[in-house]
Amino acid sequence: MQQDATPTPPLGLGYLIAAARRRLKHVMWARLQPLNLTPQHVWVLTLLQRQGPLSLHALAQEAWMDDPTASRVVKLLSGRGLLRTEADPAHGRRIRIRLAPEGQRILRQIEVLNGEIGEHLLAGVSPGDQAVVREALNKMIANLESLAALQAPKSPRLAARRRLQVGNL
Repeated sequence: MQQDATPTPPLGLGYLIAAARRRLKHVMWARLQPLNLTPQHVWVLTLLQRQGPLSLHALAQEAWMDDPTASRVVKLLSGRGLLRTEADPAHGRRIRIRLAPEGQRILRQIEVLNGEIGEHLLAGVSPGDQAVVREALNKMIANLESLAALQAPKSPRLAARRRLQVGNL
């Protein structure tokens, strides 16, 4: 019996990116479980550490999540004492979200975990290859953002409703 010699085509980049993301999330979940945090929580905490206080909408955009999801995450982390919310002095209806001292403390623990995971993730990948991958991923993200913009609602009424919802946060 003769086997088919046709090689299996390589997986597309989208599949590989999705697989890497899933695997990274699984590893992160396992490491964060004792801290009762999720990768999404860590991302929010890390963004606030790097950028300082943000509005809810700005935080949602930076974390690539929608505003309602960001609101739920902020409420949960605030309830645990990891974040603080306060009125934005420059805008009467907007809140600003910042790290609380407990959030800063827990981020120091997470930095150790991130270092270990990052070391394993990048083992054998040269700094030059990392730069190439980073540049390519940034281009792919921008391409997908352009595609998403093309898929925005065509109806002026729907677009106005979307602006109104986002503008009130």
